[in-house]
Amino acid sequence: MTKSTRSILAIVRGIFRLALLSVALAISGCAWSPTDQPTSRSVPSATRQGPQVIPFFTTESDPKQIALLQRLIAEYQQLNSNVEVDIVIASPASRGRRLLTALASGADLGIFEIEPTLMSNWITAGYLLPLDDIVGEIGAGDFAEGSLLREGGHVYALPYAVSVYGLWVRTDLLQAAGLAAPQNYAEALTAAKTLTRGGVYGIALPGGQNIATLNYFSIFLWQNGGDYFSCDGKVRFGEPAALEAIRRWKELSQYAPPGFTTWDYREQIDAYLKGQVAMAVYAGRLGVQLEEASPTLADRTTVIFPPWGSVKVTLGVWSRFAIAAGTRNQKAAKDFLRWLLSGDRLYRYDMALPGHMIPPLLSVRAMPLDDRARYVQRRRDWIQGFYDWSPYANHPAMNMGSIRDGRFERSDVVPPWAQDVFGTPGIVDTLLQEISLTGREPDEAWQDAVRKMEQITNTWRAAHPDWAPKCGKK
Repeated sequence: MTKSTRSILAIVRGIFRLALLSVALAISGCAWSPTDQPTSRSVPSATRQGPQVIPFFTTESDPKQIALLQRLIAEYQQLNSNVEVDIVIASPASRGRRLLTALASGADLGIFEIEPTLMSNWITAGYLLPLDDIVGEIGAGDFAEGSLLREGGHVYALPYAVSVYGLWVRTDLLQAAGLAAPQNYAEALTAAKTLTRGGVYGIALPGGQNIATLNYFSIFLWQNGGDYFSCDGKVRFGEPAALEAIRRWKELSQYAPPGFTTWDYREQIDAYLKGQVAMAVYAGRLGVQLEEASPTLADRTTVIFPPWGSVKVTLGVWSRFAIAAGTRNQKAAKDFLRWLLSGDRLYRYDMALPGHMIPPLLSVRAMPLDDRARYVQRRRDWIQGFYDWSPYANHPAMNMGSIRDGRFERSDVVPPWAQDVFGTPGIVDTLLQEISLTGREPDEAWQDAVRKMEQITNTWRAAHPDWAPKCGKK
């Protein structure tokens, strides 16, 4: 069997596997919600002879990434002829539901990307395989700060990249209006208001009931000195800084396009690519797509650190792979994951989207960017910006209580109730929708959200009286 034939068969098997999961979901009639608690189940060991099949679920659907992943898999299979890796592509919006359904039904998930909001619950449920041995083989000291997720003394998910979020701005529109790139919130608000004209809107913001809305708002919250919880689990969302962040979000969203209250990541990216907005928050992928789709528009664009407040912090989404505890071929899955996430393989995989996928290994970050790539030649300053901002990357479901005394200090404490607070629909995105769609007063909606957070955390802590988190840096 040729290498190309094996790759095609692997993709076909992956698509078939995803179709089976969809059918299972439809038959079961289960409508998963963020409050559902998974039940741990085991997958029986394989009894037939033949190749060891490793399912590989990913949401990285960029054609370049898929093509490179196929090449890497082919290289691994040349070294390990008895192993086959099946790629299964899922959308970020449906990933959590599909994975939970598969786990609950006893399907073999193999290696899969895991959402931060689901991680703590799935570790408790016994769904994830500890990966400490892989960390030891790669070298724990090579992982960037904050990249490894530890809970109960074990690592359950390994990072392959971090995506850091900046503010993309149209320099031509700013110059035509006599404005410089905004350096603070007041200047950003002025720019959004001034540039909302002639069919162009000032800024793109996702405002639907989804994780994108929560993540983007979090930058406002952190930069204004607020947080959702302290590192020991107390609700901090009731502090004045949170209300100020809500008011700033509402004020700026006046200059977002109509319909933004249903938007996820994709819609606001498309709005910028089509020239419909003057500013948009996103990670490095937007630059890559901009260069490919409209080099002329890329020449009229730059990316800056988000200027929503005085605390230097931004959103950073760590992309991590986990291995299902019940997967049939644990040893093979571990070996492939270790091989993929180290050295030249990790470098090549992350360089499929330079600036968007920043490597988690310090040794790989030190490797020079590939100057043969046209995008690297033309947009090295964009890429370098994201590398420089990565130490300030934060995430609401990964670093509870990371804003202390007016500065960002990564806590590495995972809120165990993240799924209930930040799931979809969540407390924060619902709050922002109520303000945008129904005209509810920010103060009233905010207080209601605080009560909901307190109720969830109090209930959880009452059920776990021995929980005592260790705050990180102080």
